[in-house]
Amino acid sequence: MQGIYTLAAEGEPTGGLLNMILPFALILLVFWLLFWRPNQKRRQQEQQMVSALVPGVEVMTKAGIFATVVEVHEQDVLLEISPGTRIRMLKAGVGEVITPAADDTPVEDRPDFGDDDKPNS
Repeated sequence: MQGIYTLAAEGEPTGGLLNMILPFALILLVFWLLFWRPNQKRRQQEQQMVSALVPGVEVMTKAGIFATVVEVHEQDVLLEISPGTRIRMLKAGVGEVITPAADDTPVEDRPDFGDDDKPNS
């Protein structure tokens, strides 16, 4: 029996503190790369967008409402959602700034171009 205890005592040495900490460090690294870093970038982009709000800019709120910025205050903005209808919203509620797409269609070919100059038949 004494031989069994001797063999067990002379078994492989435990890895020590480094082998215990290494898996936890790798898990923390993966979380940082997959979750925390992208969230930081997204917050920075939102902060830049909010700081660039000026009157006259068209925005879409996080609720999906399209509006034009009328006034910018420290914590909130005044938005006009239709002529004469204004709402006050926190800056954090602004989802994105809408940049109008360039329309290369000649004015004469647009559907809203008037037919006033054409003779009636």
